[in-house]
Amino acid sequence: MFYAKVVGKTYSNFKHPSLEGLDIKIIEDINIKTGKPTGKKVLAMDPLGVSIGEYVGYEVSTEATWAFDTELVPADTAITAIIDSKDIGGS
Repeated sequence: MFYAKVVGKTYSNFKHPSLEGLDIKIIEDINIKTGKPTGKKVLAMDPLGVSIGEYVGYEVSTEATWAFDTELVPADTAITAIIDSKDIGGS
């Protein structure tokens, strides 16, 4: 699982039928230790309904498809958790 912040939302009039009703969010990777953005932004399917500004966990590749009820979902990145807080011990 990777850590990111939701920085935007996209709109699509045409997408695969299995993705109907799902939002596509723009997320930016966050360095878990420093809390600073890495600059890498990606599009991610949002089965949870997260808001812009929230911190999330996301999966890529085959694991991204596990966030959906159906088995055949054409998604390479999916938000799988809303991160409420983090505690990095040591340093």
